[in-house]
Amino acid sequence: MRTLIVLVLLLVNSTAFAFTFAPTNNSLEPNFLPVEQAFKVSVDAPQNGIIKAHWLIHDGYYLYQNRLSLSGPQADKLHFAALPKGEDKTDKYFGDVIVYKHNLSIPIYYDITLPAGTKIKASLHYQGCAEKGLCYAPQVEPIEFTVPPVEKKLSALNSEQTKPSIEHKTPSPVISKAPEFSPSEASSISHLLASSSLWTAIAALFGFGLLLSLTPCVLPMIPIVSAIVVGTRRSKLGAFYYSVVYVLAMALTYGAIGAIAGVFGTQLNLQAQLQSPILLGISAALFIALALAMFGVYELRLPLSWQNRLQQSSNPDTTSSIRTTLHTFIAGVLATLIVSPCVSAPVAGILLFISSQGDIWYGALMLFVMALGMGIPLLLVGLFGPKVLPKNGPWLHDTKVIMGFTLLAVSIWLATRWLPAITHLILWAALAFAISAYFLHRATSSYSHPVRWFCALFFGVIGAFELYGAASGATNPLKPIVNNQQGIRSESIPLFKTTISGLTELPALLANQDPRPIMLDLYADWCISCKVMEEEIFKADDVRPLIEKVQLVRVDVTKNTPENKALMAKFALFGPPSLVFLDAQGNEQKDLTLIGEPTKAEVLTRLQFFVKNN
Repeated sequence: MRTLIVLVLLLVNSTAFAFTFAPTNNSLEPNFLPVEQAFKVSVDAPQNGIIKAHWLIHDGYYLYQNRLSLSGPQADKLHFAALPKGEDKTDKYFGDVIVYKHNLSIPIYYDITLPAGTKIKASLHYQGCAEKGLCYAPQVEPIEFTVPPVEKKLSALNSEQTKPSIEHKTPSPVISKAPEFSPSEASSISHLLASSSLWTAIAALFGFGLLLSLTPCVLPMIPIVSAIVVGTRRSKLGAFYYSVVYVLAMALTYGAIGAIAGVFGTQLNLQAQLQSPILLGISAALFIALALAMFGVYELRLPLSWQNRLQQSSNPDTTSSIRTTLHTFIAGVLATLIVSPCVSAPVAGILLFISSQGDIWYGALMLFVMALGMGIPLLLVGLFGPKVLPKNGPWLHDTKVIMGFTLLAVSIWLATRWLPAITHLILWAALAFAISAYFLHRATSSYSHPVRWFCALFFGVIGAFELYGAASGATNPLKPIVNNQQGIRSESIPLFKTTISGLTELPALLANQDPRPIMLDLYADWCISCKVMEEEIFKADDVRPLIEKVQLVRVDVTKNTPENKALMAKFALFGPPSLVFLDAQGNEQKDLTLIGEPTKAEVLTRLQFFVKNN
């Protein structure tokens, strides 16, 4: 009996000992929150083309950027804005990823041109993990809402409206047909970059650069590179080397612009800062000086005393090479900033994405890669230029003079950004007559050749057309012959209602008695594309009647003042040309916005919809 009692006591004590020292479940495994508590998601009510998704992320948890997506029957009517910058993380489940912690808010755009009452149904996908080692399954949040009518509030121009939370689990039976036009190319490019991996974005940017190489962004640079190739008279390898230096200078300059955009967003437009008439005039004079050197009027060289010092301190060939390299690099930087201020749709879309990220290095990389793509034609000029250019003799002299005339053309290109329109055709006519006179002189001398006779006749005819166009009131050098009756009829009604320069002038414009909606045309005197749009799109026979049904307001940002910058920042614009559409109450219709030089079809389609629905 005593033995039995002892055994019972030992068993009880052992059990108590085990319970006392056995690890509890809490010490072996962390307590993980349910997914709905770890990631609290909510969606704001739709307003003016935007809904916002919010996540309140519990401490110790994070969301994956690449797991955010939209799907569903009407998902094609929604798209994310540029995703905000996250944190880099090496994750044991997915490798190197970008994650969000604590809080996340993402604007989701819907097509503001959809009729009020349209039902939108989609699914918002996201996935997150816990720092302590648990990865949750992918989550789906239903989004259902009805497109509201555009709010008729003047204050929409001056402040963001508070957006109450909505229930997004209601039925959505009816879908209206979407408009036939797509969102602006700049917004599409920004969204493409936001949803792409780094290497995909780099490939896309290089492709955008190649496309831009066929536009006026790059074409004015070709004569400069050609003049460098002709002026150096280097071997094929040497000419290619200087082309590479030029393109690298251009790419580094664009990279610097990308870095600035990453820090300052739309607040600092470096190229616009350099477009004052004084700087443009100095630049035009510089190109005239370079052209005169190509004509043999004088030879550009350092002062004799400087040359002697350089020759005493180093090898003359090396010194010449270093000097030419430096000159070429400086030419590339200045040409990028002054000769080619271009805000096309790809550039605007890239800048829009960069400014939303706020990443200086990423911004620099993106525009650097894009500029490399833009430089491909310039590299081809350097690579094949020496092969096609004559080695010596009379044709070598002709080639150098032609390069001089192309530099004069660049000078006129710069001057027409600030000179009155009436002088543009006169300048081009003078250049054409000068070229004609040169070839006529060569053809009537001992260097007669059919090609020289043809050039003399061809440029003489062009000069005559340009001069006739100037006398008849034309302003487009590419279309000097105009229908006078059509011109008189179109000028009888002013194209622009008024000109403004900042946000402070908008309330007065909206307070007038004109019930027509408003189209803002972002313009600058130095913007060649703006003038092309005015002549070839706004004054077109099928566009002009629609223009007369809206208030076309010119926003002059030539001086790039603080007021100009504030207006561009308000509408997320980086420079001209751009078109912004406002209803009569001042509400912006974001999906109609056009950034960069548009096609006539893009303007026409948007105007038709804009006029019909306002």
